[in-house]
Amino acid sequence: MDLFEVLQVEINGIAEVHFYVKPVLNRALQAHTITPAGKMMIGEYDSMYEYWQSKHGDKWFDMSTVVRLGTAIENNLKRYYMEKKGHATLADLRNDPRFDKGIFQRVQSWQTNGVLQLYNDELSFDLKANPHLPSAQELMMHRHLYAHNSGLLDDEYIDRIQTITGQDIRKHPDFKFLPYPTEDTYWFEPLQRLPIFIEEARGFFRQFPS
Repeated sequence: MDLFEVLQVEINGIAEVHFYVKPVLNRALQAHTITPAGKMMIGEYDSMYEYWQSKHGDKWFDMSTVVRLGTAIENNLKRYYMEKKGHATLADLRNDPRFDKGIFQRVQSWQTNGVLQLYNDELSFDLKANPHLPSAQELMMHRHLYAHNSGLLDDEYIDRIQTITGQDIRKHPDFKFLPYPTEDTYWFEPLQRLPIFIEEARGFFRQFPS
């Protein structure tokens, strides 16, 4: 398996979970009906699927997929760098004077000591020329929201998403129904675009030079 096939393996595994495993799970939950005795314990739900959705279980499932996809981007940026620099092991990478913990997850243009500068300086590879970079940057912001803030909105996230995409999510149709900022508020909208982010991640690494 060559490097460019390797760069797709982890993303393909995530795609399989989203497009194949999750539908199987959904069907199984839909087929699991709630008995009258069960309804006395968990409420008036006809199936476990209804109960799962009411507790946002489907959203938490997809949030974990976003986190996994962001991790795949980080891992692939590291794999490619190691291959091009001739680093055979993680010990070799740690001895690289330009290596810094977390550098491969710092993909934003405003981040200092990030992967954009690293690739430009060490590999003469301008990641900003990759047409899929904005999607990767947006995905990594969503990953940070879900991994480190449990999906709860804050002003910093809102402002940085606007910097990346040019869109103010305060103007999103769903936003006006949310209690933010007076109450803790989950932001699930990016989960609806998971198929797009998966394909954009694939496209991002297909642009890498041999």
